[in-house]
Order: sequence, then C-alpha cells, then structure tokens
Amino acid sequence: MIKTPLSTVIGGAFWTPGATILGSSSKNLSQLIKSLFSLGEQGFAYDPNDLTTLYQDAAGTIPVTAAGQPVGLMKDKSGCNNHASQTVSASRPILQRNATTGAYYLAFDGADDFLQTNNIDFTATDKVSLFAGVRKLSDATTAMLVELSIGGQAGNFYISAPHAANNRNYALYSRGSLLHSSAALAPANYLSPISNVINAKASISEDSQVLRIDGKQVAQSTTDQGTGNYGNYPLYIGRRAGTTLPFNGHLYGLIGIGRLTTDSETIALEKAIAKNTGVTLNV
Repeated sequence: MIKTPLSTVIGGAFWTPGATILGSSSKNLSQLIKSLFSLGEQGFAYDPNDLTTLYQDAAGTIPVTAAGQPVGLMKDKSGCNNHASQTVSASRPILQRNATTGAYYLAFDGADDFLQTNNIDFTATDKVSLFAGVRKLSDATTAMLVELSIGGQAGNFYISAPHAANNRNYALYSRGSLLHSSAALAPANYLSPISNVINAKASISEDSQVLRIDGKQVAQSTTDQGTGNYGNYPLYIGRRAGTTLPFNGHLYGLIGIGRLTTDSETIALEKAIAKNTGVTLNV
C-alpha cells in the first residue's frame, strides 16, 4: 500500500510539461501513457494538454488551436481508439488555460456539457485503475465525473464529484453482478472550489475499492460487489448517460486501464497529472 502525505495546492508556481521523475528516469505524461498500455490492455487516456488530440467538431475536421474553443472530439492516447466526442455543439466543454500553471483543461458547465465514447469492452477484466486531474467548482448536487455504463448497470464503475449534494467529497463506485454495493467515499474535506489528483482502483473479485486523493489513500470499501467482470458500455465524461448529474468543473486529464497499476506506475502518473492540475504531491 502506498502511503503519502496530503498535497498542497501550488500558489505561484509555473507548469512545466516535461516532468515526472521515477527512479533515475524522467518521463512526461505521453511517455507514461505509452508505457502503461504497452501490452495492449483495454482502457482510455485523455490529455487536454496535447492539442493534437483535440478537435472542435465531433467529426475531427476542425483542430482545437487555442483556449476558448469548444471540444467536440478528444482522441484516446491509449492506443485503444476509445475516442470521446460530442455531436451537440451546445454540450461541448470548452478548452481553457490555467493562468497560473499554464496547463490546458476542459471546462464543464455543470448543466449539459459531456463527452462520450462508443462501447468500451471491459468484459475481459474485473479490475480497473483510474486517474484524473480535476478542479471541482460546486458541491451543490451529485455530479458524475466519469462513468462506464448508461446509468448504473451491473459491471459498471464511476467517480463522482461530489457523491451527493453538499457532501464536499469524491467517491469511487464499482460493482459486478450486485447493483447496490457500497462506494469508497472520501471524507467531506474537499470543499469546492478545489483542485485534486484522483486515483481510484477497484477489483470485483476481491471486493476491493480504494480511493486516493493527492497521493494519499482516503477511503476504501470491501463490500461485496457480486461476481463477473465489467461491462461493454459507453464511457461518459462529465454527465451520467449524457442526461443527468452534470459535473461542474475542470478536467486536466483522465486515464483508465483494465488492471491494477503497480505502485511505481501509480506514483508516476499521479505526479505527471499533478503538474498539469496545479497540485503538489508530497511523495
């Protein structure tokens, strides 16, 4: 188990995209993603700081070139081609840039913005590791940061931000054949507006859900999740099934892979995402 102190938020530091130190090697986020998926595992990897992966339209014909432009297509860097798109122009998040760190992010309006993929087939695995760099702007209502499924089916997982109205938290939810297993709920210490690096790991067969915020484990659940593997569903980013629980905030990066990452992989990814998000990890 990795145990590290809670992070502090950068005040006047500048973002440097080059980046994460692991042992004696230095790798940026793109290199870490390539290494993470080197065996062809199922998953997804989205990096708003790589403008070559962003397009203003869902068809991918109009590149995103600057802050203030809508994002209708965000290409997957995992090699799995699980690209996320939005065909409705009014529901596209907007690319913005952090004035302090210099990093780009997607701004979701908390009303109708979201992206979705085609079905992603996770039926060969009952394990998942998720990473996200976020700035949560509101705790007023339950909000879905990312979810595999069209609204809570068996074999789904999600990260909520927050998990319930005025809860000031985050949560990881994972389940197999049981539809009402418990989530790993973070304490109500994350009052909006706040920037955080989230790592969530789950295993259906081990009845394990572990949630880390800013490099420290903050919640876990060992409640029975039932049996089976994850499903073959679309991935929704910023809204449940594209209809409810809209996320109000910023997304600096999102990665998911159908296995449990190693400690060294976890730390390296957290560090790389933290640089983009404007969070300092004391690891």
